[in-house]
Amino acid sequence: MLLLAGLGFYQSCDEPNFEMEDYQSKIVIDGWIEQGKFPQVLLTLSAPYFSDIDSASLRDYALTRAKATISNGEVSEVLTLKPNNVYFPPYLYIGTSIKGEVGKTYTLTVEYAGIKAMAITTIPVPVTLDSVWFALEPNQDSLGLLWLKFTDPVEAKNYYRTLTQVKNKDTKYIPTYFPNFNDEYFNGQEISVSLYKGNKISTNKEDELYYTLGDTIMLKATSIDKNSFEFWKTFQKEIINTGNPFASNNARVKSNVTNGLGIWCGYGSTYYQVIAR
Repeated sequence: MLLLAGLGFYQSCDEPNFEMEDYQSKIVIDGWIEQGKFPQVLLTLSAPYFSDIDSASLRDYALTRAKATISNGEVSEVLTLKPNNVYFPPYLYIGTSIKGEVGKTYTLTVEYAGIKAMAITTIPVPVTLDSVWFALEPNQDSLGLLWLKFTDPVEAKNYYRTLTQVKNKDTKYIPTYFPNFNDEYFNGQEISVSLYKGNKISTNKEDELYYTLGDTIMLKATSIDKNSFEFWKTFQKEIINTGNPFASNNARVKSNVTNGLGIWCGYGSTYYQVIAR
């Protein structure tokens, strides 16, 4: 999962204030649920465009006194805030009773300081891959890509997102480079897709793009609904265009959160492990 950027900093003795000059901060949700697992949600505040953001102040963006409630249409559960050092700020709201089920719809409601944000997502049928393998790139002795092959279901429009975690190197699953795609051009067909490693901080540019011979690569192949896909697609464009004013598409990221920002995403997930050899 990806901790959303553009969060806000508001000083107070307890939690950040909602107003800074004329800017009205919004609740930012980065939450997900997949089949067989409890929901997990990161909550922060948005920030004015010209705010100073650094590691020292980032903790102040976290909402640690919000109320996050999930419902599957039959029962509801208030999520519990727990420390989690895999993410920063290191706070995560998690469920303990409701687990994700394929085909079900989940509503997330977040309340803080009199403000209520809400989002709805579904968990689609997971994608089943025919094969997954590692292949060296031409003229490379130890660097290569992950490849997958699967047959897209013909009955419905399908949306996909891929993430990987390299054992003993990554602390969590990281979206691959260009992780989001749909079946617009291959509906009902067999398709092979190559995956570059996702972005993370590294001084080695080759390490940012390629997997290395000997890596144990864990792949998370997911199906997502249309609203989640639209968010991740537009979010991806903004990340790629960051720092390039000539590439900006002047479009807003298509959040599925009402009265807030961010993403509440349902994943139909399948997991695979590949040793790069």
